[in-house]
Amino acid sequence: MKKTACICLFALMIILYSISVNAGEKENKDKPWERFSFNLGGFITAINSDVSLDAKGVGIEVNLEDALDMDSSVSVFRVDGLWRFSRNLRHRLDLGWFDISRDAHTTLLQDIQIGDTLFPLGTEVTSSFDLQVFKGAYTYSFFQDDRMDMGVSFGLFVMPIAFEIDASGGFEGHESESITAPLPVLGFRTDFAITPKLFLKFNVDFFYLEIDQFEGAVTDTKFALEYNAFKNIGFGIGLERFNIYIKAEGEDYPNIDFNGTFEFRYFGLMAYCKVYF
Repeated sequence: MKKTACICLFALMIILYSISVNAGEKENKDKPWERFSFNLGGFITAINSDVSLDAKGVGIEVNLEDALDMDSSVSVFRVDGLWRFSRNLRHRLDLGWFDISRDAHTTLLQDIQIGDTLFPLGTEVTSSFDLQVFKGAYTYSFFQDDRMDMGVSFGLFVMPIAFEIDASGGFEGHESESITAPLPVLGFRTDFAITPKLFLKFNVDFFYLEIDQFEGAVTDTKFALEYNAFKNIGFGIGLERFNIYIKAEGEDYPNIDFNGTFEFRYFGLMAYCKVYF
């Protein structure tokens, strides 16, 4: 799945770039903003996540790192790309994908309630928490010159989430839940050219909605420093904070059909290589 998503995103960005490769070159030759870039890299992240499942929508939150011994720090591969598709470079499309999936095997140090099952102290359990994030956003730059590019964006985060726990030995039990959460986001982006080759980049995306028995929120904040070391090749480092919270009791939101809550937070250090034109 990781390889397929990477290949598909890369192919899409190449197609989009090929459509507009010659558009507006003379008009924007003095601006430092790339028309197309494709980033490959990864980040080391600290994670904190909670889950509760219950037939009545009122469950007990279980911290996956403390209770189930899931890794609280992981290394993650990610892919990002952008395409400025108009002649004046003010219209931009951003795409991205990463996968934070973990599993664990441990002996419980306390009773935990998940869904309809009480897993008692001393039970050996195997658990998994899978989360992928597919990001897409359109940005309009309301201010742009040869040093600053500032824009507002509208996009969509699509997040397949799956949790599963199995017990074996003297006690046998199983609970699982999976959803795909499509959450629209509003955002703000700014790129600042410190020098013609060195750029400071910032973006924030956010969403909050509460309707009937559904509540959802997501925030994604990123700072990055990029250096275009060679023609068409650059490097970047950055920091990113990501939070998602979903609470639902049924089908009040598209593709959200479960009872319980998912809450996931990470803070990570990124490093990547980029190809740009």
